[in-house]
Amino acid sequence: MKKIIIFYVNVIFFMNTSVVFAEVVSKNPNYLKRGKIDKVHIANYLKKELLKHNYTIIKDPTGTSPFKLIENFSPRKGDCGTAGHFWRENKVKIGTGTTDCNSNRLRLEVASSGDIRIGKKAKEIWVSYYFYVPDTPDNFKDKLLQPYITQFYSVNRKGGQTVGGYAPQFSASIYNGKLSIEGNHVIDEKNLKSKWHKVEFNIRYSKDYDGFIKVYINDELKVNRSGFKTASHDYVDIKYGTYSHPEYGGANYPEEYQFPSHTIYFAGFSMNKYRSKLLTSKK
Repeated sequence: MKKIIIFYVNVIFFMNTSVVFAEVVSKNPNYLKRGKIDKVHIANYLKKELLKHNYTIIKDPTGTSPFKLIENFSPRKGDCGTAGHFWRENKVKIGTGTTDCNSNRLRLEVASSGDIRIGKKAKEIWVSYYFYVPDTPDNFKDKLLQPYITQFYSVNRKGGQTVGGYAPQFSASIYNGKLSIEGNHVIDEKNLKSKWHKVEFNIRYSKDYDGFIKVYINDELKVNRSGFKTASHDYVDIKYGTYSHPEYGGANYPEEYQFPSHTIYFAGFSMNKYRSKLLTSKK
């Protein structure tokens, strides 16, 4: 009986630490190409803090990814950066104001560094990726863990967000064990884990009432909104990975609550004007 128990414990330990044994290729997100997104960075971390985060580019440990290299986002409980929130746009001295550390947030996101200009003329973009949630014993078991996994922010580079905040804002999140986009549950809890899912955003940014957002999940159209203003600022910032904060979802978080460690994989993230030129379209 003792031998059986020891074997069982070893199997569980291996399942929980399988990511650790995956071959790490790089911790620099710019090691990968992302189509028309030239440069990226780890969001909300100061340069001197970059060795602290738990983002890695690794060889696919699942054996089923369409790409040989994947991005591993494994934030640990208590991890945070102190670069501040949109410090440049809001004209706040870097390292001051609201930070992830002083607001009890857990974030590990890759963010676009260059300016994605939308301006006065309407602009249509495609953004796509594969993602995978490992089905390990402690991964996404806490119901209070409801992270954004993709964010599209409208911003101004000079005037800050004096009008309308960062809106319009589009996002994807894991909410109550389901993938939720624009208020729609597009992947249910039963099918979320242990599968690579393809996500494609098709957005027409416009300051008139002819904008739209379409979202395809595994090649099936799941979200289709049109006839509204999709741009109120001049630029778009895109982030992906995992980001949790206590105000999201209206959940009642216990005092001193900290979001748990967890893992999510991404592969083939890219942006382009044409769907056919996305990295996910070439697989």
